[in-house]
Amino acid sequence: MLSDESMRQKVGVLLKARRSDLLDISARTDAQASFEPGGNLPFNDRSVEGVCLGDAAATLSVRDQIQLLMQCRRVLIPGGVVLCAEDDAATTYASLARWAELVGMVDLAAPRTGQGWQKREASTDTLPLVSILIPSWNPRYFLECLDSAIAQTYQHIEIIICDDCESDAIAQLVASRTSQATIQYVKNPERLHARKNYEKCLSLARGEYVKFLNDDDVLAPECVATLLGAFLNVPDLVLATSHRWRINTSSQVIGDMPATRLAVNRDLVIDGVTLANALIMHGLNFIGEPSTAMFRRRDFEKRPHLDAERTFHFNGEESLGAIDFAMWSRLLVQGNAAFFRKRLSRFRIHDAQAQAQPDVVVLSIVGIRGLQKQWVDLGMFRRFPPHLLLCQPLTRSEVKANDWRVEAVRSLRSSPIPPEEAIRVWRATRRHTFEAA
Repeated sequence: MLSDESMRQKVGVLLKARRSDLLDISARTDAQASFEPGGNLPFNDRSVEGVCLGDAAATLSVRDQIQLLMQCRRVLIPGGVVLCAEDDAATTYASLARWAELVGMVDLAAPRTGQGWQKREASTDTLPLVSILIPSWNPRYFLECLDSAIAQTYQHIEIIICDDCESDAIAQLVASRTSQATIQYVKNPERLHARKNYEKCLSLARGEYVKFLNDDDVLAPECVATLLGAFLNVPDLVLATSHRWRINTSSQVIGDMPATRLAVNRDLVIDGVTLANALIMHGLNFIGEPSTAMFRRRDFEKRPHLDAERTFHFNGEESLGAIDFAMWSRLLVQGNAAFFRKRLSRFRIHDAQAQAQPDVVVLSIVGIRGLQKQWVDLGMFRRFPPHLLLCQPLTRSEVKANDWRVEAVRSLRSSPIPPEEAIRVWRATRRHTFEAA
């Protein structure tokens, strides 16, 4: 590990030609280190200005290329760059471009020269606009939903409503509230249904941050302020979410189901890949429905090597019937998540919702299985068993450099094996039972 002094120098790193089974890394100081494919770069979070990848990076497996790029993103300062070096820069770039976009890097912009990618700059806006997006179709609970958006303690918001209702019932409800908030209302000329209505809402958003709100769900007044506070104080965050309530048709709180049980027992920053790993491999959405979480709009911008016309997907898998799984998996490979123990939203259970329809349930199961296959095929599951999370305290004053600790997901059945031993055994297993032969 480099000294604190060399960390302050923002070390540059060179990934050079293959040496035996290791890829050699030489820093632009006196420090020397080796990088084992699938391992970690030996630098602290956000301590490196630039990483120069030699042509050996193109010879790595896809799994190791993705891990290397995630490590580059982790150690880079905001705005730091990854450059493809040496004579085969074009080959290296072509080999890694898709995976660089997958993990949240963006192509180098002018006036920078060379082929490679940049870690996004940190936002400096201390009072950013938040877009609350309501893809609506059912007027039955709509007014309670809209009123909860209007009642947010954080007031620099816009409310965007895309109306899929076959009648003018929602339009009339919106008209009764237009004097109370900044509301952009759009009546869809023909029914878009859930996924396309989500995409339309997102296309109209102007805010730096996005908060979806389904038309039958309800936000606590401090929901936006609390989730936004995490983004303003914690670096490398791509998602903020919380514990949530279940409510019935009368807005009364009802008992938890496995997905709404408390996943962690205190406010934490959670490594994105370990959180996505638990979500995907168990097929259990303890992150929350779209109404539960907040993210940056820029993290859903179109990526030239990945997206075509689709927005909510992970490496091409759309997880039809489970749009939240597609959203969270796309985000969490780009950075980390904040999880709040306090319940900041209410998720309504009723017979008319799409999730209650048998055909949607079947579609969701198929979609989640497709997502699991993508996750396994890319080797994203290999570093941590899916019942373990890599965490830091959410309160910044408690966090030291690289102070990551392993915690078990509380809502899953506990394992008798200590976490460190479980990780060792998991990584040592050459082929897991769920991997294709």
